[in-house]
Amino acid sequence: MANLNENTALDFANPGPLSHELLNVPGLVNDIKNHTLATSYSPNETLATLGALAMVAHLSGRTYRDAHGTRTNLYLVALGETGIGKDEPRRTNRKLAEACGSSGTIADAMASGEALEENILRRPSLLLQADEVETFIGAMRGQSKNAQGLSDRMRRLFTASSGAYSLRAKAANGEGAIVNCPHLTFFGTGVPDAFYDTLDQRTVINGLFGRCLVVKAQDEYRTNAPVDTPLPASLVRTATLLAERERKIDATDVIEPIVAAETPEAADALRRSAESLMALRKRLSDMGLTSARALVVRVNEKVAKLALIYAISMDPEKPVVTREAVEWAISFVTHITKEMLYEAQFHIAEGKFDALLKRFVGLLAKNGGQLDRRTLIKNLHVDHNTFKRITLTLHMCDMIEEEQLSCRRSLFTLKNAA
Repeated sequence: MANLNENTALDFANPGPLSHELLNVPGLVNDIKNHTLATSYSPNETLATLGALAMVAHLSGRTYRDAHGTRTNLYLVALGETGIGKDEPRRTNRKLAEACGSSGTIADAMASGEALEENILRRPSLLLQADEVETFIGAMRGQSKNAQGLSDRMRRLFTASSGAYSLRAKAANGEGAIVNCPHLTFFGTGVPDAFYDTLDQRTVINGLFGRCLVVKAQDEYRTNAPVDTPLPASLVRTATLLAERERKIDATDVIEPIVAAETPEAADALRRSAESLMALRKRLSDMGLTSARALVVRVNEKVAKLALIYAISMDPEKPVVTREAVEWAISFVTHITKEMLYEAQFHIAEGKFDALLKRFVGLLAKNGGQLDRRTLIKNLHVDHNTFKRITLTLHMCDMIEEEQLSCRRSLFTLKNAA
C-alpha cells in the first residue's frame, strides 16, 4: 500500500484516478449512478458512483448486516475542482428519497453535535449531505464546544451503528434516551486543496479522517445535454422496498436485520486482508508515521461495509457477500487509502513551518518533480529568508536538489520522485 521512503523522497506514491472497473458496482448502485450521469450537465463517473454508494448505504439503513455484525453506514467525501459536477449526485439522492417517501431522512448541514443528535433522535437512519465539505470539516478544528461536539458525535455514531447510542438529556427533552443502531451516512463534496488544508494532526489522529473514504475525482472535460427524465420505475421500486423496511422499524421499534450470507471464499479473502493490514500497521508504527497508522486502522471495517453494500446492490432480497464483492471492496478501499495517504503527507503538519515544508514538497510532487525558484516563492507566498530556511531544511533532509541555471534562476528537484 505504501512506498515508505523506498527510493523516493515521498512516504507515499500517487495511485492515480480510480479505474472504470472499480467504479462498477452491479445492480442498484449502477442504476443510481447511471441516472445521475444521464441527467448531469457535467457527467463524472467517480462523483456519480460515490453519490450512489452513499444512497444505497443510507437506504439499507438498519435493515441489513453481515455475518460479523457490520452495518452499511459510510462517511464518503468526493473532491473535485469547480464546475466538475459535484451537485448532481446530491440532487439525484434527494429526488430518489422523495420518490420513495423518505425525503425527511436527508439533511444538508449540521451546525453542532447537539443538532446532529436531535436529528438522529427523530430519524435514526439519516443521510447528511454537505457541500463545501472543507467548511464543515474545518469547523471541527475550532476549540468551541460546538466544534468539538460535532466531531465527537460523528465518531461515536459511526461506531454505534451495530449497538446503542446514548443521547444527552437535552436532546431527549430532559430525559436520557437511547437510539438503537443509529445509522448516519455522510456524503460531502468539496475542493481538494481546500479540504486537505483544513486537516491537522488532531483531526487525523482522533479518527474522524480515518473513518472517511476521501476520493479526488478527475475532471472528465465532457458536457451533456441532460433531459429531466423521471427516475426509472424499477429503481424507484427497489428504493421504496428498502425505505419501507426502515419505516417499519420506525413504527415498531423492532430491529431484525437481514443477515447477508458469506461464502467461504469471501471469509478467506477478508481474513487475508486483515492479516495484511496488521503487518502494515506495525510497520507504520515502527517508522513513527502516526498519522498514517491512524488512517489505515479502519481499512478492514470499510472493506466489510462496502462488500455488504455490493451484495445488497446485487440482490436486495437475498444478499450474499461473495469473493467478488470482497475483492472489489479491498481494491476500492486500498486505492482510496493510498490516495488519502499521498495527499495527507503534503498537508498534515505540526506547526506553520512544517506546513510550509510539506507544501513545498507537494508543489514539486504534483508538477513533475521540478519547479523553479520564482514559481515556488509565488505559490508559497513567503519572503526570501523564509524560502531559504525551507530549502536548507529540505536539503539537510536529503529530499531536494538545487540546480543553478543562472544568477537569478534556480531549479529545484524532488529527489527520486516516483
